[in-house]
Amino acid sequence: MSKGILKAKFRDMFVFCIYAGGLRMSDVISLQWKHIHFEEAKLSKVIRKTRHLHSFKLVAPALEILKRYKTENSTDENFIFSLVKNESEFLKNEHYAISEIQRISLNINRELLDISKKLELNSKLTFHMSRHTFATNALNNGMRIEHVSKIMDHSSIRVTEIYA
Repeated sequence: MSKGILKAKFRDMFVFCIYAGGLRMSDVISLQWKHIHFEEAKLSKVIRKTRHLHSFKLVAPALEILKRYKTENSTDENFIFSLVKNESEFLKNEHYAISEIQRISLNINRELLDISKKLELNSKLTFHMSRHTFATNALNNGMRIEHVSKIMDHSSIRVTEIYA
């Protein structure tokens, strides 16, 4: 995969998270087509960190990003952003999955750091900022903190209050 395509994919993943409930990077990396229900504009997935089934509506910008990655050859089992070297090993071997998430996370955050330098931002851009951006936008647009907390799969509203 060319460096330009990879950079675009990283950017798409970051923006997708802003519009897709502030998903954690590990959940975006492991996102498969079976988790997306286009007809209902819904995402349903067991979250890696909490092991809870998580379902919520997807807004148009998130759906548009997904449509760019869907091909006629995509199967339910395929990973959407296909960054994992061995998808079947990822699904059956937790140690391999963790090492792949770490490898991919390092690469994405390295790219985001380069972007923040090029844009001369006052702070370092990290993937986790997409999660904060989702929460901040949702709260600023009037979503109740209880709902934001549920979407983000926080253990309590106190965790969500950090984002407020």
